[in-house]
Amino acid sequence: LEPGTTLTCWRWGTQKVTPSLIFAITIATIGSFQFGYNTGIISAPETIVREFVNTLKDKANTPPSEMLRLSLSSLSLAIFSIGGMIGCSSVGLFVNSFDRRNSLLTVNLLAVTGGCLMRLCKVAELVEMLILTHLVIGLFCRLCTGFVPMYIGEISPTTLRGVFGTLNQLGIVVGILVTQIFGLEFILGSKELWPMLLGFPISPAML
Repeated sequence: LEPGTTLTCWRWGTQKVTPSLIFAITIATIGSFQFGYNTGIISAPETIVREFVNTLKDKANTPPSEMLRLSLSSLSLAIFSIGGMIGCSSVGLFVNSFDRRNSLLTVNLLAVTGGCLMRLCKVAELVEMLILTHLVIGLFCRLCTGFVPMYIGEISPTTLRGVFGTLNQLGIVVGILVTQIFGLEFILGSKELWPMLLGFPISPAML
């Protein structure tokens, strides 16, 4: 700051809580919200996704066998965890290469990519696109679970790390709550709107 410049702040014990700190932590918590939302939403339209797989046909205009339908629908959900395992093992690589803040910003490209693929998979009628989407989103979510608490803990004043650290869990449960609301059939849980339901993380990622 220039000499004579003042900055509005609040004191919590001996530590200062500035508007810049509150803003940075709030934006970082959006990553926790996305993790909670994607974790809760992955199985919400399970029945609809299975029906989507059942309607697909190969180049010979032949519907898939029952075993193939079951395998594809199961893989489309289970691969989320595979992406999560890859993400967990990649946190250190990201933070050492891009630092905490830039890692949080960069990883949102995965959320935008996954959301776009999800919105297009129904139009393209490609179950491969659905599987790829869940892999990308799983990778994104687990990276966020590493970046967010690390970033919040490092920018928070020492005596307030416990207070601000709870916001990570708050963001997760709020994301799950939003999932339960948006997943209702008369909102976004219908057969027509389920790609929008799974593609919603584009919005918080852009924010």
